Amino acid sequence: MMAPGHQVVGFTFGVAAVTMLPALPFLPERPLEVIAFFLFVLFGALVPDIDTPRSKLGQKFWRILITIFTITLIVYLFAPSFFDTYREPLKTFVMLLLPVLLMIRGHRKMTHSLFFLLFLVVYSYFVQWLLGLPWYYFGGLITGSASHLFADYITKRGIPLFYPFSKTHYSFFITFRTGSIVEKILTFLLVIVNVWYLLLAL
Repeated sequence: MMAPGHQVVGFTFGVAAVTMLPALPFLPERPLEVIAFFLFVLFGALVPDIDTPRSKLGQKFWRILITIFTITLIVYLFAPSFFDTYREPLKTFVMLLLPVLLMIRGHRKMTHSLFFLLFLVVYSYFVQWLLGLPWYYFGGLITGSASHLFADYITKRGIPLFYPFSKTHYSFFITFRTGSIVEKILTFLLVIVNVWYLLLAL
């Protein structure tokens, strides 16, 4: 799916989680928490595509990453004492970033597998323990990422569900091509359904 379709599917997953599974511990309760949850859902719906610089999020991710490494190299060469002053924050940053980089093995590989979702859950527990952030942030991120895998699962190319143990791509028995008119119609219908459902819920 294209980025807009992924975010619409992600939003749909978020609405379903909040309304049908309200007892789950990682879901928000207050209005501002709900907004934050859905922002992370929309972000998570694009996260698996950081494995390609051709995606919207991938372009920003790799541009920012290259910028950070360039600045780090310059600082290391001309102001090495900076690393002694900020050693602990830099160590935390590297610890958070390194597992993400290890996940990237090419488009629709590791980040489009069930193993990646398991990684996100474990990674979320680690970051929550380290930084003490509210759980609904991670709940939104995981919900959005799960929606991304589902959306690509119903395309013709499918996804390697069991990567790295198997490179076989699996797809639903009814599929469509990424960027096709069928995808656009499906995205539009989901927007209508979401609006209708939310209006009924108000």
